[in-house]
Amino acid sequence: MTTNEAKELYLASDCSYFAMCTYHYSSYLQYRQLGVPKIQEDIWKEEKLRNLQIEIQKTGDCRIFDRLYEIAVEFRDYKRLRMMLEAFKQVNQPLNVSERVALAETILGKRLPKARSGLIYWAYDIGQKSIAILLMEQVLQYLEIPNVTNIELCRRIQKGKRLCKKLNMELKLNFYEQELQCYSPGNLQEEKWYFL
Repeated sequence: MTTNEAKELYLASDCSYFAMCTYHYSSYLQYRQLGVPKIQEDIWKEEKLRNLQIEIQKTGDCRIFDRLYEIAVEFRDYKRLRMMLEAFKQVNQPLNVSERVALAETILGKRLPKARSGLIYWAYDIGQKSIAILLMEQVLQYLEIPNVTNIELCRRIQKGKRLCKKLNMELKLNFYEQELQCYSPGNLQEEKWYFL
């Protein structure tokens, strides 16, 4: 395997060893034998992030936001957080129920809370509590969906609301219980994100 082939595989796998190993096992073994330095992989990650940013600007596809997050979160810095917020503003609205829940899950974090995954923890952990609060407001808006009949979506919405309460208490985001129970503030997408 050449370095160019390794780069192509790495980028096609969204910079994920797991995806590479799952979908291209024999190529993954060759990639690992090549011993690509982490510094080189970080350069390729930056390139992939730029490509995904361009793609989300063109399409507004919320699934790209999740892919972007999975790469950017490895850096967990302010520069990549700002990039995620810009990408968030590019997501096409309105979203269907499934897309709203999926986006809320990415912002809240899909792993166990002790792993501190998701954009809210990320913002808080790098000293950007005000951004964490704005993200929480957006999640609460996304999870306020009346008349959902799909049992799996209902379960995911309730899990998200419970996580909102936990994050509010743990990070002291200052949302009142009433706000967490019934939240419907207007279109935060346009009203509050302009200054970020």
